[in-house]
Amino acid sequence: MTGLMPLHPHTAWGGEIRICFDRRVAESDPAPNTPHFDSITVPPGTVFNYAGHAFGPADDPLDRAHAAPFGDGWRGLPRAEEQRRRALQMEDIGGDNGYHRPQAAIMIDTAATLTRAHPCASVTARAVLSEDWTWTADHIPATPHVYYQAYGVVHGDHFDPTFDTDPDAFQWVAAHGGLNGIVISDIEQFTTLHSDD
Repeated sequence: MTGLMPLHPHTAWGGEIRICFDRRVAESDPAPNTPHFDSITVPPGTVFNYAGHAFGPADDPLDRAHAAPFGDGWRGLPRAEEQRRRALQMEDIGGDNGYHRPQAAIMIDTAATLTRAHPCASVTARAVLSEDWTWTADHIPATPHVYYQAYGVVHGDHFDPTFDTDPDAFQWVAAHGGLNGIVISDIEQFTTLHSDD
C-alpha cells in the first residue's frame, strides 16, 4: 500500500467537528526544532482518525489540566469517576478484549485558523471510508465523549498520512498529537478513498 489514494465524494448531509490545538503539546517540548507560532492554519482535507474517549473538551480531551503528577490519574475526581475513566483508557489501549474501537475518520471541508487566543474552530466535515485504512463508519454521531486526532491530509485526489515538515506549525503540532477534534453535529456525508492498486 502506497498510502496515497484517489478521492471519491458522496453527497448526503454533512456535519461539524470542533477542532482545537492543545497548547500543552507545544509548551511541553523544549526541543530545538519546536516552532514558535502564534497561529496554525489547518488545511481543508485534513483527516482526523478516531483517537479514544474524551474526558474534557477538544483542546484537552484527556483532561491533562487536572492530571495528577506522574500520570497517576486526575486530581479532585470522585473515586467512581476516576475508575470509569481508567476503564475507558483500558479500552482505548486495547486492554479490554470486549471493546471494538470505532473504525472512523473525519475529513474537514474548509481551512481553519487556530490561534493562542482562539485555539478552537468549528468546521464542516464528512466521514471518510477506506478499505486500506479500515475506516468503515459512514455516519458519525455528535458526542462529547470521544475525540479524533489529526492523521493526514488529502491533497487533490491523494491522501498523505505523513507530517514531516517540522518548521511548519500545523505539521509539527499534528505530528506531536496536539490537534484534536470532537464531533458537534452528526456527520452523515462521506468520502470514499480508494487505493492506487
